[in-house]
Parts: sequence; C-alpha cells; structure tokens
Amino acid sequence: MERWVSLARESSLAQGQSKMFTLEDLQLAVFRVEGGFRVTDNSCPHQGGPLSQGEVVGEVVKCPWHDWQYNLKTGCPVMTPPLKTYPVRVREGMIEVRVEDVSPSREEDMEDGEKAPLDALLEALQVAKTLKQVTEVLAEGLRTLVPHDRIGIALLEGETDKLIQVQTHSTRHILLGDGFSASIQGSSLKRLLEKGAVRILDDLKSIQARRPSLWTRLLIDEGMRSNLTLPLSVQGSPIGVLFFSSTKKSAFKERHVGMLKQIAGEIAISIEKGHWVSDLAQSNERYRLLFEMLHEGVFVCRSPDVAFDTFHPNLAGWLQSDVATLKARTLLSLIAPKAQQAFLEEVGQLESVGASRIFETTLLRRDHSPLPIELRLTLIEQQGQQSLMGFVRNLSEVKALNEQLSQKHSLGTIVGKSAAMLALYDLVKKVAPLPTTVLITGESGTGKELFARAIHAQSARHDKPMISVNCGALSESLLETEWFGHEKGAFTGAVNERRGRFELADGGTIFLDEIGELSPATQVKLLRVLQEGEFERVGSSLTRRIDVRVIAATHRDLQREVAQGRFREDLYYRLNVVQLRVPPLRARKDDIPLLLKTFISKLNPRTRKTIQRISEEALRLLLAFDYPGNVRQLENMLEHAFVLCQGAVIEAEHLPPELFAPKDDLVTEALHTENPLATLERKLIEKVLMLTDNNQQLAAQRLGISRTTLWRKLKTRP
Repeated sequence: MERWVSLARESSLAQGQSKMFTLEDLQLAVFRVEGGFRVTDNSCPHQGGPLSQGEVVGEVVKCPWHDWQYNLKTGCPVMTPPLKTYPVRVREGMIEVRVEDVSPSREEDMEDGEKAPLDALLEALQVAKTLKQVTEVLAEGLRTLVPHDRIGIALLEGETDKLIQVQTHSTRHILLGDGFSASIQGSSLKRLLEKGAVRILDDLKSIQARRPSLWTRLLIDEGMRSNLTLPLSVQGSPIGVLFFSSTKKSAFKERHVGMLKQIAGEIAISIEKGHWVSDLAQSNERYRLLFEMLHEGVFVCRSPDVAFDTFHPNLAGWLQSDVATLKARTLLSLIAPKAQQAFLEEVGQLESVGASRIFETTLLRRDHSPLPIELRLTLIEQQGQQSLMGFVRNLSEVKALNEQLSQKHSLGTIVGKSAAMLALYDLVKKVAPLPTTVLITGESGTGKELFARAIHAQSARHDKPMISVNCGALSESLLETEWFGHEKGAFTGAVNERRGRFELADGGTIFLDEIGELSPATQVKLLRVLQEGEFERVGSSLTRRIDVRVIAATHRDLQREVAQGRFREDLYYRLNVVQLRVPPLRARKDDIPLLLKTFISKLNPRTRKTIQRISEEALRLLLAFDYPGNVRQLENMLEHAFVLCQGAVIEAEHLPPELFAPKDDLVTEALHTENPLATLERKLIEKVLMLTDNNQQLAAQRLGISRTTLWRKLKTRP
C-alpha cells in the first residue's frame, strides 16, 4: 500500500538547496532543482554518504564522501550503483512524497527461518545481566544469521563527542579493546549518529586509504575487512553505536539491517533503563582519563619488561625512533635509569584490573636526551590476560609553555590571567621601583597582602625587611606601641625598651593592613609619620627619623568614610597616591581554573596525595558560586575536597555543602557585604538589565527611574 506524505513547505527550499527528512525508517533527501523537486534515499548506496550535503549541479548530485554521482530525476548512476528515487508532488504549497506503507525492517522482509532465532535472541538479551553476557549472547545467536567475527558496543561520554568502546567480543586478538576512546567531532560517524543512519563499509582498507583513523587502522590490524555500524539511540537522541565486523569483504547486506536494528533498539533501551550500570560506570571511570587526549600517545604491553603489543606512532616520533625499532623495545628500557625504581613502585600499585596510576616520569630519546612525560597506566584484561594500557603525554612543550604562562599569568604568588589582573600586574611593575605610597583596596580574601609583597619584592628595597601590621586587630593603645615602640618603664609591664614596627622596617616597607579601622587619634599620629618621616617612642621625647615606604590596604570605601567623617581627608590623600583596586573573585571567574590548578599543586605535597584534576561537574559548581570570601574561600573549599577525595579526580560529591544550597535572595546576599544598601541597588540594576536584555530604556522603566539616572548609576557602579 502506498501513500502521500507531506515533508515541508515549498517555500522552505530555494533553487539548488536540499534538506534531509526522517520518515519512519526512511531517510530522504529532498532537492529543489530546475523543473521542480526530487526526492531520493539520503544514503549513498555505496557507503552511506549523506546525499543531502552533496553538491548539486543541474540534476546531478555528488556524494560528499567519495564523489559518486546520481541523476536526481531518474535515480540512474553516473558510473555508480543505482539510487532509489521517490515520486514527489507539490500540493497546496506543500512538498509531498509517495512512499510504501511498509518499513524495510519489518518481519515480511525476513527470510524463512530467521524470525524464530531472532525472537529467541531478543528474549535472551532481556535477561542478560552484564555487557559481557550481551556480546556473548549476540555472538552465539547471530552465528547463523549474520556473518561476523567481531562485535563492539561503544557509547558517547556525557555531552562530549567522545566515543568509548565499553564491550568487545572477537575471534581475533583484540587491539581496539574496551576503553578505547576517540573524538568523532567532524567525522562521518557523528553525522550518522545525528541522523540515526546505518552504515555498511564493504572494504575497510579502502576507507582507511581515503579517510585515515586510528579506530579503522586497529580494526584492520585485527584482520577485519568490512563493518556494519548501527546507532544506539533513545527517544531520538544518540547514546552510542553497535558495530559488527568481519574478516571478509562485503560481508554485510541490506537484509541484515532490519534484524540488527531491532537488536540495537533492545540494547539501547536496556542501557537507558540502567541495566549493566556497574559495567558502564567502571569502563568510563577506567578509561576517561587514559584516552581523553588519544591523539597524543597510547600503548599496550603485557608488562614493563615485555615488548609492546601496540603503540601510537607519536610515541616513536617523540623518542626519535622508527616504528620497527620501537616494537622491539620494552617500556622499562625507555625509562631513564634514575626513574626506573620509582616507576616500578607505581606499577606495583596496580593490584587489580581497572586500577590506574597517574604520574610524571622521564623517557630517554634515541640520543639519550630526557623526554619529560605524564604517564597514565591502567591494568586491563584482554583475552583472559592482564596487560598494561597507558596514555603518554609529552610534557616538554607543556613545561616550556607553563613557564611562559607563569611569567605572564602570575606575579609572585598571585595567580590570574583575566584582563583586570593583567592590568594590576602592569601597574605593580610600574609603581614598585618608585618610593610612592600605595593604597590597595578590595574585599576581604582577595589577596591584598600578596600584592603588597609583590610591590616590595620588585622594589629597590627588596633586600630590606617588609613589616606587616594588622590595624584592625589591636586596640588604640596597643597599636601605638606596636607602631612606634616604647621605652623601659613607659607603662606598667614595660620592663625593657622595644623597637616598633616602623623602626624595624627602616630602609624597607611597612604594610598597614585594614587601615580603615584606625581611630581618629591614631590617624593623626600616622599622618605625622607620612608627612615628616619621624616619630617618638611611647615614653620618650626623642624624635627618631626613618626611611620607610608605606603600603596600606583596606576593604572599606575610604572615600565614603571621609565623607561621613570617620577618616581624615588629609590622611586619605596621603595614602591614596596610587591605588590598586583588587577585583573580587566573582568578577574574574575565568581565573578560577588557573587558581584551582595552583592550589592542587600546593595541596598535593602537603596532604601527600596525587590528585590530578577536577571533574567537569565539580568545576561547573565552582564556577557558578559567587565567593563572598573570595580567593581565600575558594582555597578553603578545595582543601575541604582534598580531605574527602580518595582518588585522582575531585568530584562534585567532594565539595562543601554550600555549593549545593540554593542561592540567597538579593537582600540576604547584600547583607553579607560591607555596604548592603549600595550592593543591593547594584545587584537589582544588574538583575533588571539582564531581564531586559541590556535595554537601558526598558530597565529604567522597570526600576521607576529616568534613563539619565540609570546611566549615572551605571557610570558610578564599581
């Protein structure tokens, strides 16, 4: 039975354009050419090329994969196999195609004797408890139905374009084993997965010659010559592939497709429902790190003192060796002699299948020069035997780049690469050589003292002391003696004379932290030191002269403090010769990954752990947080995660609870700041601007103020 089905409006395709449509089990390519519309199968009969992406010249379409051409009107090939075409018409402005009301994968297309074994196979799949059982059931059940020598199941990892092989069954020695991973970004396989199309490759060697890939090469090395790939999808979204390989060319036919589609559907549903979860979780955890940069270097060997089973050609290039020579070498023979003992100790930690170790070591090139690498080893099982599978990362360029980045993206112990931080680095370098007084402002935890130390370190006074005083931690009476010292007997308990912080800093730098906490009386005494460069100890009338550079810091808005009479105006201008405003962490969140990397490097030796990185989910949570405690709070959160993390990767579950709590409302959030009213106004303006897509006219109307008033508030916003 045939029927007409609407595909799209006539106006949706311009002359020379084409589109792909999925209709039940069909994938159709619709072309608008001179004279009307043409509809064909979207898949090239040769190897499944997406014809809707091909170049159209007149009424001839060229497959984008291998340049085979077809006449769109007749379906006749131009020196190629025939292409199936469909009757098409335009009715009431709609493009309609006539198709048979029968799916090619239905039972009527099965040959005699195939239905009963297929039903039994589907029932067996439903009761399989592990992925290994799944592939064993398929291998046995399909033995007489579909000629094959190899079965593989590969799944997409999360939201990435990375395909990971999670289960393999083969009659040959496996090289492309479980955990093997590769990106499919930009590949034909990605397009097939998006369209849910099946692909038959009759000759893998010819495919490898035209479109080389490590995946195909390893299949060929295993002895495979043809391949059939079926997408695994749930509710139209791809989750992976099921593929069959054969040692014979052209082993797979169209009649196999309908049967295998049902099997792929059963497997996809079971995966989505959570069957075999432990298998999938173990496979992803085991190999996610090992193959995340597969293009750089991979190897497999039975043990460190046995020749390689296989390795990525990059490894030979890095070691200045040819492939034949490297095949005869062992992993241990490549390790620098001084590093061999530590290397063997790391290998000894791999006690069970699935265990992994990540560490840095050194290989020797052909000329015996050292090659620094990051080596990630995991213990795997292949064909009943344990092997070492490793990922090698060449660190020679990375180390050189890190050295350059550290010079550009850090200043002493300060880390950051945002535009605001780079501007501060530049200002520090300019002001450091001068005797100028510097005022550093910013919220608590932003690292104001670190900037003070950076200024001192780059000044001509760097070989003299830098003395720090927290002005907010001492009472007025104690602060005076702390600053200026006292004579013996100056007050009860003054049994000896004492030099003050200003004397101790003579010739160097004094850092006055939390300068905004000073009382009016103490402000007067500090002003005299800044103006005259002299002072008297408590209990003494002797005036002492000093040469001290002053760097002050505060989390308060001193300009507002002056306006409200709490801070002397003349002292403010004495301090505020050059001001460094350190931005809060929420204003430079692109620095967070760099800060985390720095903190991990610092905490690993302190905690005796070997944590390598932070998972994507954990990083997403850290980037979403606003950090009222700034960099200090971020470091504390990471230290909390170090306590809980027992592996190499910090996961979301290791992070502090406050990251998972719902965000406070604007009022509560503003109350945590130094100036709640100004903060609340600023955040409210930001929220309204976001809701109005930065339309200032609409935002002003929503806020009930004029556009001029809004502009003025935005201009003065910190």
